[in-house]
Amino acid sequence: MLSLVSCSNMDDSKPSAASAGKDVLGQMNRDFAAALNAKDAALAASYYAEDAVLIPPGEPLVRGRAAIEAYWKVAIDSGGVRDASVETIDAKSSGDQGYEIGTYVLTANGPDGEALQDHGRYIELLERGEDGRWYSTAGIWNSSPE
Repeated sequence: MLSLVSCSNMDDSKPSAASAGKDVLGQMNRDFAAALNAKDAALAASYYAEDAVLIPPGEPLVRGRAAIEAYWKVAIDSGGVRDASVETIDAKSSGDQGYEIGTYVLTANGPDGEALQDHGRYIELLERGEDGRWYSTAGIWNSSPE
């Protein structure tokens, strides 16, 4: 795709995203995991764009920030999230678009209340908002062999 923009129309109010890498782009998911650990579904959902889409394994698509908040609230309230951690493997951006690939460890309650760990991987498509923060526009994850 070719995009031509005159210099007089360029918006300098947002910081340049040209050099955003693993640390900057991975912060969204580190903050998201902290929100899950705090059992705060509203805060967790705030890291997604208003029109974001979740693609959970074996489940229907979850569309929109409000539905994403409801999804994580059910997961938190049911004991499906005891502890979450993420590690960024790779992340890159071009302008206001980016992606992050990483691994996660999710500890949840098992049937008898015992801790069960799920190790997996994920990818997030990211977009920089008008406020300069990076938001997930689409996220997918799945368990991976240990």
